[in-house]
Amino acid sequence: MDEQIERIASSRNPRIREEQIVELVPYIASKQTGINENEVRALIKLVTALFRAVCARDELDGRKVKALTTKFRDAGRRSAPWRPTSSRVPGRPQDGSDGNRISRWLLPQDHKFYAAEVTATLVEVKYVLQTLSMANAPDISAYNIRNAFTPWLLEHDLVPGEYLDPVQLIPINFMDFLEDPRSVQSGHIYPLDRGGVHHPDNTFLMLFRSNQIQGNLTVVELINLMGEIVQRHEHARAEGLPLEALIRQKTS
Repeated sequence: MDEQIERIASSRNPRIREEQIVELVPYIASKQTGINENEVRALIKLVTALFRAVCARDELDGRKVKALTTKFRDAGRRSAPWRPTSSRVPGRPQDGSDGNRISRWLLPQDHKFYAAEVTATLVEVKYVLQTLSMANAPDISAYNIRNAFTPWLLEHDLVPGEYLDPVQLIPINFMDFLEDPRSVQSGHIYPLDRGGVHHPDNTFLMLFRSNQIQGNLTVVELINLMGEIVQRHEHARAEGLPLEALIRQKTS
């Protein structure tokens, strides 16, 4: 088994058979946080192959599937554009199209985008698995990995419909994500700008609207703020404040 893992890990574009996914994914996942670099390199290739296989089985658009796997890579192992200005137009800010991304473990360890290779790759694995846990995601029950990543990497079983947006606590529809990859973004429960780290415990896929609402707050800060806002409006309503009455009138 270890020889197969070595071959997959070291090959740039390995041909992965379905039986290898069935055999090797649970084996590597059983190592949990003890996974080494070779094993995690093989794991991301196996999980990505699984994702592509079930999408192909369901006859989903290959170009759209590739767009999602690219998104996983750019949000997982790769950093966001990390130079302050564009490499194409000097003096202009990065726009994400410069190709100015880098493997996170090649950055200085004190850089906010830094993550060790094993950690960054596990984040990417988590993104793939979260997507396979969205509502209307392809069925993967035949691969017998429902509990392989619970609870050390996922907070739920690997079953379509189990994954909820971490801010709104509502299901994310896989088909909506497939049609528009921009509708879902990678987010951090504790923002990187606030000292958060790129680690599976801190990284989640979330709806664009949720990421927009969160801004640079932690999710706990956001929840507390929303609770305080609701309480103030309820109090204003009870007191009969004219502004609150106007607000209610305009939204009814």
